[in-house]
Parts: sequence; C-alpha cells; structure tokens
Amino acid sequence: MDKLATAAFATNLKALSRDELFEWVHRNEGSSKHLLIIYSLVLGLQAKVIIDIGLGLTTRVLRTAAKETGGVVYSFDFDRRRFGHLLAQQDAQWHLTLAPTSSSLPTAPTFIDFAVHDGAHDYGNVKRDLEILLPRMRQFGIICVHDTQQPDLHGDMLAAIADATRNFKVSITNLPFGCGLAIIRIEEGLSPPITPAAGTLADGRRDTLPVVFETGPQKIIHVPLYRRWLVPIKIKLGHILRQAGLRR
Repeated sequence: MDKLATAAFATNLKALSRDELFEWVHRNEGSSKHLLIIYSLVLGLQAKVIIDIGLGLTTRVLRTAAKETGGVVYSFDFDRRRFGHLLAQQDAQWHLTLAPTSSSLPTAPTFIDFAVHDGAHDYGNVKRDLEILLPRMRQFGIICVHDTQQPDLHGDMLAAIADATRNFKVSITNLPFGCGLAIIRIEEGLSPPITPAAGTLADGRRDTLPVVFETGPQKIIHVPLYRRWLVPIKIKLGHILRQAGLRR
C-alpha cells in the first residue's frame, strides 16, 4: 500500500462510496482484489454481527456493507497510539476496541455472522483469535483470514487455521491471489443458522437452502429415479418449446 493510502487509513475509516469501492478493486495492492468478495459475502449472508480484526481498508468495506444489511461492525486493533482518535468516530453501526485481542475479543458478541481476520500474522495469535471466534459463529457463518498465500506468512497462517479448526466442522478454501484469503464456512455452529439473501422459485419457495457440506469422504446422496431422468427431460422439453415460441 502506498504511503498516502496508509496515512489516510489513520484518519479515515468511513464507509466507501460505490465509486471508491470499485476504484480500489482495480488496484494491485494487498487485499484490493478481495474487497468485492468480502462486500458480497456480507450482503449474501445478510450479516448483522460482523467482526473486524485489524483496522484497514477492509474495515471501510465492512462498514459499507453493514449499511446495506443493517448490521454492526465490531472492529478490534491493538494500536491505540495510531488509531486512538478514531474512537470519537464510532456510531450505531461501528464499535471500535483498541486493545490486544487476547483480552478484548472475548468481549465480542456471540451469534457472529461474518468475521475478517487481518490483524497479527503469527501462528500463536491467529490460532488463539480463531479459537475465540469459532464457538461464537452461527451455522453457515463465514470467517475470512487474509495472507494465507503470502510468501513469508502463509506457513504460520495455514497452520494456525488447520489447528484452530481441528475440532470444528468447517469447510475451507483459499483464494490464490491478493496474498491469499481463506474462506472458512461454519458447517456446525450456533442456531439459528444464517438466513442468506435469496430469490423466490415459481412455487414460492426460497431459491437458496444452505445444507451442510460433508468434509472427507462425501456422504452418498441417493437421487430418486424421476429426478435423474424425468426432470432433465422436462427441462429439455421446456427449452425446445420456448425455442419454438410455444412457451414463454
């Protein structure tokens, strides 16, 4: 990140405008390519309780998304000297705590929908922070961890994630760009589970129903014969009729 942008963070962590968000996405700096992903995850989860570890550009994106979902961003950073003046800028949708996460993160709300970790990058701190967050997450909530593919940091980051999640049912992927971003989905967590943003099917049902992803050997799902054969035929027939102008 350039010096001008770094200095700006120390004075301005307000929500971004849409133009500012897209401007940052097209930069080749740090986590810039993750910003729209994080923004979309908050909106898709309809996240209300959002945890932000490590102040920075991601904080602004989370605050932008929280305005859309009606959520609250709880930010944690240890650097009071650098960010102390920002405490006066807190509002109903942004709470800031400036203290080590070892003592401050346990005070975070439970029933967390979404969390981003971009604070300390050593094994011990990351593992401890994740161990605090994981039991507080709602089922199908998501934790994102930055720098999992960074050349000098990825070893500690990946080991911390692996060890912290060992006793939790999660599914994980790592984005291979922007220094890496682990996306940890909580398969078994607090109830009620996340109710994601969704559309509506023709019969009135929601078009999205989160189901648990089985890690390891996948459970065999028995699909009824009619769904294996008749449904694809019905879909194909409908397509033919629409092409012929006989069905809308």
